[in-house]
Amino acid sequence: MKSFTILLLLLITFSCKDENKTTETSVETDTKTEITNTKVKSKTVTNNSSIAFLSDVKSLENDNSANPIETFQKTAKNSAKAIINLNKETIKTALEKAKSYTSAVITVENHTIVKLNLEDCKPSGAWATCMPKAEGYIKKGELVYQNDYANNIIGLPDSQERLLYLF
Repeated sequence: MKSFTILLLLLITFSCKDENKTTETSVETDTKTEITNTKVKSKTVTNNSSIAFLSDVKSLENDNSANPIETFQKTAKNSAKAIINLNKETIKTALEKAKSYTSAVITVENHTIVKLNLEDCKPSGAWATCMPKAEGYIKKGELVYQNDYANNIIGLPDSQERLLYLF
């Protein structure tokens, strides 16, 4: 009986050493082991910083990179289904197109990021369209959480690069 207990403890010890290894910008697949009633089950876990932001906006606070918004942009370039450059002339059609996607995120340069809620919008004179509710961050040294209509977070139309990422 003692040898069985020791064997089980060794199995648990060695299986726990390969816990969730992640990097901030790359997609990794790890194997996580669960032990239930002395049966071993394995399941695959996929971690991706952009996906984490899409499901939980506040997860951006856990990104340890110098600028989590730039990290998101680099990752989103490869994983977004569409990327649209926004300005006053393109925003109305871009927001209409966004309704056929699961998630929509706007970034302004490397200092603002918001996830859109396309169910709720408010007319904006400056943008000449109905601007959706948004939740995200403005980087002012550190990340400052925002929850308002997109026009109040992304600012007035100007020459700054505003990109809409569609997932």
